[in-house]
Amino acid sequence: MPRAVRVIDTGVRAGRENVAFDQALIEARNAGRVPETIRFLRFRPAALVGLHQILSHEVRLEYCARHGIEVGRRITGGGGLYLDEDQVCWELALERGRLPGDLASVAARICAAAAAGLRRLGVQAEFRPRNDIEVGGRKLCGTGGVIDGATLFFQGTLLADFDPQRMIEALRVPVEKLARRDLDDARRRVVTLRELLGAVPPVAEIQAALLEGFGELDLDPCWSEATEYEEQLARRLYDEQLGTDEFVRSLDAPAEGGDLVSATLVRKGGALRADLRLERGRIREALVTGDFFLSPARALLDLEAALRGVAAAEAGAAVEAFFARSAGELVGLSPLDFREVVQGALAQVRMKVQGRELRGHWRGARSSTSLVFLHDALGSVRLWRDFPDQLARATGCGALLYDRWGSGESEPLAPPYSPGYLLDEALQALPEVLSGMADVILVGQSDGASIALAYAGAHPARVRGVIALSPHLFVEAKTLGAIRDQISDYEKGDLKARLERHHGARTAALFARLVEVWTAKPPGAGWGLERYVAAVRCPVLAIQGEDDEFFSAAQLEALARLVPDLEVLRVAGAGHYPMHQARNEVLAAAIAFIRSATGASTGTSSQPQTPPRSR
Repeated sequence: MPRAVRVIDTGVRAGRENVAFDQALIEARNAGRVPETIRFLRFRPAALVGLHQILSHEVRLEYCARHGIEVGRRITGGGGLYLDEDQVCWELALERGRLPGDLASVAARICAAAAAGLRRLGVQAEFRPRNDIEVGGRKLCGTGGVIDGATLFFQGTLLADFDPQRMIEALRVPVEKLARRDLDDARRRVVTLRELLGAVPPVAEIQAALLEGFGELDLDPCWSEATEYEEQLARRLYDEQLGTDEFVRSLDAPAEGGDLVSATLVRKGGALRADLRLERGRIREALVTGDFFLSPARALLDLEAALRGVAAAEAGAAVEAFFARSAGELVGLSPLDFREVVQGALAQVRMKVQGRELRGHWRGARSSTSLVFLHDALGSVRLWRDFPDQLARATGCGALLYDRWGSGESEPLAPPYSPGYLLDEALQALPEVLSGMADVILVGQSDGASIALAYAGAHPARVRGVIALSPHLFVEAKTLGAIRDQISDYEKGDLKARLERHHGARTAALFARLVEVWTAKPPGAGWGLERYVAAVRCPVLAIQGEDDEFFSAAQLEALARLVPDLEVLRVAGAGHYPMHQARNEVLAAAIAFIRSATGASTGTSSQPQTPPRSR
């Protein structure tokens, strides 16, 4: 029999005020002071990060301050959100036992009910794991939740209308999407009620439809009002914690140092990052962040506390033991993912190359043939996302990823900047990185592809194959035009902020080298790579997006004149980052190429080859 549930509408409030009421509602429910509740709410302009996210990595703080956009931190996990009065938000605060099962199955039931309600408005809404409601593959409503004591708290944000430009300006979008593509990407990935219906229905009509959908959860909604107890508790929580800058800024990137090791893991259930500070072989401090959902909220703090003082060699087991004894629930991730990211940080590779410290990671098992990944001019290990993991798992090859000089977590660049830096890295730095590795397949992106090709020609006996993503041998007029756009975006837009998310204080020098070296060359000028590329004798797979912003098919034509064993893949609809923009097609081609190149040699070796030198 349906059970009565209170319905309240708390109107339009500031972001931090809404977060404070969220916590007040949970605490009031746990104390038995209010009934089970469905709450509708709306926001004044606000940029809210998830509970476990690093604030400065997710929000453009200066932009928000200039434009009166409040910055806050939610009490639930997930990613950063831009909210304003164009979204209709809803929340459920229910007894934990009302919807049995883990948080993932509960989320699926709630989202399915909300989607059923939205279909009453005339839209074909469906639940999409892990926590979205979509129409035709485009996101209409994002959701997330937490279990706190005896209360299940679950939220949804419905895009009645949406300004993607405002979202992009307020939040830091990852650098692998160039600024001029972000707006189109945002519009393609989301859809609004206005677009679907031609106009935004009255808020009361939207609320009524959702309430009818929630009836599928055996809820009998009854309209009421928020209690004075909740309002007073929300004001106190706002004043003492959730409305304070101290809470909002409680997670920030740790200061760098020789004792700090880091790793990032990307999974369908979210991104994880571990930053560990070591002392005499033990973990002195641990910080685990990301856009994942973990319930209860304090479980992450307990995990970090459980890792302090643990010997590095025992950290993985400590993570598993923590989850075995805790009641924490995850959506889309498992305790093994947390173990992997912690162990990945502890296994971070440090190499001295040409007297400079470079940092990287091994992925997968050591194997007789290894994949080595070389990122682009403004890239880093993190910006490969899970592309290397997918290749390593599918082929059985171990994979080395490292931040080139000046990028990610490696030593910063220092002027003067070499105009021949591509050859410098191919002929001087990369041989040191690969010392002890006699059988490799190089996977390079843009600059990294050019470096890989030149190295393969200089050391033909040591390279089994090259996968060259967006390779280039010379400067084009469109290259210089795209770099001019980047300069404008760096100076006036948000490119600098997005780069700093991955390179920190290294950003200025890294971008300065790009500008100084590339703009000094006229269209048609080369890098001196051709004589080495002409000596390549291994098979090469060259992949380029047909919409590459920087380079044309002329690069592939020039490559074809030099490399005898060349396979070319031009990817429709993809730009400069085909491994992300056409993921499945590029993965399939790369996996087939690696399997062909390695034959039976991809099995794990009983005597692994010597890894890069570590300090």
